[in-house]
Amino acid sequence: MSESRSHAFDATSPQQGANVIEPLLVLVYRVLAWTFGIVGGLFFLFPDGTIDALNAVGRLLGFAPAPHLAHRFWLSLGVAYMAVVTSLAALIARGPVAHRILMLPLAIGKATSSLTCLWFFLLYDRYFIYLANFLVDASLALLAWATYVATAPTLPGTLPPRARRTLEAVAEALFPQEGATSPRVRIQELADAVERQLAERGPLVIRAFSGLLTFVDWNPRLFHLRWQRLSELPWVERVSVLESMEQSRWLVRRQAAHTMKLLLGLHGYSQPALRVDLHVDDHWLASRLEQARARRERGEKGPYPIPAPVE
Repeated sequence: MSESRSHAFDATSPQQGANVIEPLLVLVYRVLAWTFGIVGGLFFLFPDGTIDALNAVGRLLGFAPAPHLAHRFWLSLGVAYMAVVTSLAALIARGPVAHRILMLPLAIGKATSSLTCLWFFLLYDRYFIYLANFLVDASLALLAWATYVATAPTLPGTLPPRARRTLEAVAEALFPQEGATSPRVRIQELADAVERQLAERGPLVIRAFSGLLTFVDWNPRLFHLRWQRLSELPWVERVSVLESMEQSRWLVRRQAAHTMKLLLGLHGYSQPALRVDLHVDDHWLASRLEQARARRERGEKGPYPIPAPVE
């Protein structure tokens, strides 16, 4: 990490960024606690009525009705689970930053509920109640995980170390290194510029971008069956992964690649000194932009743009 990074931001407290969003998280988890409690109470008092209500919605969408509970044993377990998640949400609401560790069991519980319902829906019966619970609990699991990440202790306005390494790894793949004067220093300066721009937008933006970098770093494992993260791959393989992301049929992968290109390109290509030091050919860049414009007009997706060194 470059020395300039340690002085690039006004960082006074490791918890400052998390404290900014704590009032919002208090409200979110209070709402969740009340919601879990009310839903659990309704399910305990009116188990068959709850299933009938969901069946009525599912019938409008063409789903077969799910049967009522044959006995009350599973009802007891379900209500106990709702009591646990209600208690977790209520405790978190009393101090989201201090009690952030409780967000993990909440996320695990909701993820388990969601994935088991998806399993039942795909392999057993196509009941709407399974699909609805999968979608709702998956959203709640992601919310709990996102708030856990958002409250992680770190210097305000800075990326976590692993996210920072991923940012620099993507920058190295985007910009050529051969022949550049102090290329490593230039890459660090480029990453500093991106990080500074995001930090100016507030702690939520830097947290969200950190999550995006985590997703980018895990792409080789998730989509290429590789053990290494993107930041651990050689330069050529990193470029290959980023190319596959931009041309992927999955929107989230394409958007992640476009976001990285936009932020790094905005700072890299807009600095004449950096362009010269990285041996970016301005004529080549202009031609690539023209080619990209033509591809968009034809509705095509182009390859990941890798600047070529000047001959």
